[in-house]
Amino acid sequence: MAETDLRRRPYFARLWYELGRLGGEHDAFIKVIIVERIAKAIVLVALGIGLLVAGQKGWLDTWANYAEDQLNLSVGRNIILELLLRALVYVGAFNHITLLAFSAIVYAALEATEGVGLAMRRRWAEYLTVIATGILIPYEAYEVILHLLLNLAVVGYLAYRKRLFVGI
Repeated sequence: MAETDLRRRPYFARLWYELGRLGGEHDAFIKVIIVERIAKAIVLVALGIGLLVAGQKGWLDTWANYAEDQLNLSVGRNIILELLLRALVYVGAFNHITLLAFSAIVYAALEATEGVGLAMRRRWAEYLTVIATGILIPYEAYEVILHLLLNLAVVGYLAYRKRLFVGI
């Protein structure tokens, strides 16, 4: 298609054309991404099915109670998880195991779509991979910075309060 004809077309027609184009040849890193996405999809489907089976048979509650007793943990929820679970209870009567299993299977479908699309050298798969991978970067950066600050506070406290490096 001529470049001038493409520029005259409406935006969504140009977008559809761009998403339907073939990407470039696969380099080694793209092949690694393809294998990683498909392997992750297979593992997530198995996890989702395992959660559904274990949740229906009551094994998860038994294992969770045993682990909580052995590790002396008190399980708490953060505010975001609490709001999400309340919204889901309001919308439907999902238990958390079904929700986790369903989420794992949906995420597996996304990963498989990325992997197969990349293997087929589709442009839309490249866009999907960039968006799906990049969407959680702010959350991951927040977690890294939070843990870094906590670790720095612990090291600073121990070094100062316990006088670990005095006299060296």
